[in-house]
This record gives sequence, C-alpha cells and structure tokens, in this order.
Amino acid sequence: MFGLFNKAPPEGDLALVKQALGKDVAVLVSASCCTQGTADIDARAEEAVRKALDDAGLDWPVLNLTLTQAQRALGALEGRLDPAEARLAGQVSELFMSHGLTAFPVVMVSQRLVSFGGAPDVALVRTALDTLPSHESAA
Repeated sequence: MFGLFNKAPPEGDLALVKQALGKDVAVLVSASCCTQGTADIDARAEEAVRKALDDAGLDWPVLNLTLTQAQRALGALEGRLDPAEARLAGQVSELFMSHGLTAFPVVMVSQRLVSFGGAPDVALVRTALDTLPSHESAA
C-alpha cells in the first residue's frame, strides 16, 4: 500500500551508488538522513573536495549520497560489484559498524577512502588525489 514497505531502492540510487564506487569521481557519504545538524560539516567536506579537485585540475563529478541510499543500494548490488568496488563498500560498511553515525561524513575519491568522521581539509584530499596512479602528474 502506497509503497511504504517497499525496501527495494530506486533504480536511480542503484546507479548513483555504483558510480560512487567507481573511478574518477569524488563522493561524500552523509548521515544527514539520520542525524540532524550535520549540514554544515557536509558542506565543509564538499567544499574541500571541490577545491582539491579544482587545484588538481580534475573535472570529476562530486556525488552526494546519504547513508540510507548507500545501505539500501548496496544490498541490491551485492554480487554485482567488481573487487575494487566491493572493497570500498566494505570499508565504508566497516566504518559504520565500528563507529556508527560518527563515522560520517565519509569522503572517497576514485575508489579510495580519504577521510571519515568530519570535514577533511583541502590538503588531505589533494594528497589523496596526488597519490592516485593515473593522476600523479595532476598539476
């Protein structure tokens, strides 16, 4: 009735989470769906990511996911992830299991976990970008 008990994630969420686990993308996974007052931290994290990408000369998308979107989609994507995607999903799940909602926001770039539990500074994100094998020469 009215889809209230439909736990299957929308197709758009599946595609978004699959893209978020891929390469050449920056991702902010937020607990704003579950914790009030996190918008400022999420905004600072996104600002740092965008600045670091700009400094590196990378025109990557910056995706925003909520914890709820990620959890629902990952269950549906199980068995359809390549090893690198599954490893990254496992890292985020492990953070949630060990730290709960305090692990968020989680910042990832190109299949690499960069930070969790707060807004990273630009230098931290830029260091992660500079150490990616395919982007070592980024300005």
